[in-house]
Amino acid sequence: MTATLAPGHPVTASVLITNPAGHVLVVAPAKQEAPWTLPGGIVELGESPLDAARREVREELNLDLGDRIHTLAAVEWLAATRPGRRDRLAFVLAGPMLQAHEEENIILQHDEIAAWSWMPVGDLVLQYPRIAARIVPWLHQPDTTSYRETRTPEGTS
Repeated sequence: MTATLAPGHPVTASVLITNPAGHVLVVAPAKQEAPWTLPGGIVELGESPLDAARREVREELNLDLGDRIHTLAAVEWLAATRPGRRDRLAFVLAGPMLQAHEEENIILQHDEIAAWSWMPVGDLVLQYPRIAARIVPWLHQPDTTSYRETRTPEGTS
């Protein structure tokens, strides 16, 4: 008897990293003209969202944050935005408050990430409300988890 995989949703994991000024670390993907987003990516087969988040930050930014990424901040179910795409689950894990001296260790994986920056939360809310909706609840109440469902193309990122 051959085993078949149950149909499911792709899963992504990203990391919310802040600095002492309360800004959020965002990255600009190299492969697409997408807006700034949180570091992270697809959860690979046999990998947990937590392991994927740690791996993605290590690969994209050269930051080994290990156990400093451990808290689930948010989960969002996102409806497919166009034909041929699938619905997905997006996990956001809370990372550490990065200190200035740790920024020196950031080395971008240029085939995936074009740039990184610190973005004030207010700018994130105004420019990228879909990303902000995932993380602002946690920023106001750390150690809580929010759940959202986005059913329209306007609500996806």
